[in-house]
Amino acid sequence: LKTNYPDNPNVYIVSGDLQMALKDLRGAQTEYLQAVRKGSSSFDAWQNLLYLESQLNQFDNLIEHTEEALELFPNQALLYYFNGYAHLRKRHYREATYALEQAKKMAASNTALLADINGLLGDAYNGAHDYAKSDKAYDEALALNPNNDLILNNYSYYLALRNENLEKAEKMSTQLIRNNPNNAAFLDTHAWVLFMREKYKEARKFMERAIATGDTSATHFEHYGDILFKMGEVDEAVVQWQKAKQMDGDNVAL
Repeated sequence: LKTNYPDNPNVYIVSGDLQMALKDLRGAQTEYLQAVRKGSSSFDAWQNLLYLESQLNQFDNLIEHTEEALELFPNQALLYYFNGYAHLRKRHYREATYALEQAKKMAASNTALLADINGLLGDAYNGAHDYAKSDKAYDEALALNPNNDLILNNYSYYLALRNENLEKAEKMSTQLIRNNPNNAAFLDTHAWVLFMREKYKEARKFMERAIATGDTSATHFEHYGDILFKMGEVDEAVVQWQKAKQMDGDNVAL
């Protein structure tokens, strides 16, 4: 078909669909990009292209192509959502909040998408240090989807970092690990909330569970060292901080 109809965008859409079915994400992305470059007016082709670029962490491409798609489909909430998501991952917080607020206005009837948008707005406003708007967005997201693990994790962790509303943070992180008892990142969040509440023995227990999963990062060992230090085990704390430093040598705090 490509040989006989090299300029027909629908051929490339079919090819992209086939690559998607075969789990070849990069191959599918190439085909959908060809389809839109050859003039496809199919929103599904654009949507699939943007989805794949988000999955492949191609955030510069995602920004470029969402802006192109918005010229064709200016009233699609999903395009603003992808644009905001890409800017957030690039730490362009002002651009992210603008795009996500636009998406929010257009997604009023789509509860699932609205919950995701509010979750990303919480992250973006937190990155911009606008904490009141961040908390409001997280609260709205949880009102729509009270069991969203990512939002429960981020919201409780950021409250702990700010040393604010720690009782609420503990309630959320407790719910989080009840649903995900073996997730190292979530166990670390719960341990850090307990640490900020000065519940050091409990914090230690959950941090040791996080490390026991084997899915560890420098942050786990740094936090473990902080907990041990507060418990008076200074030598052991230094051992953990040294482990963290081996994994993250540029960390000034370490």
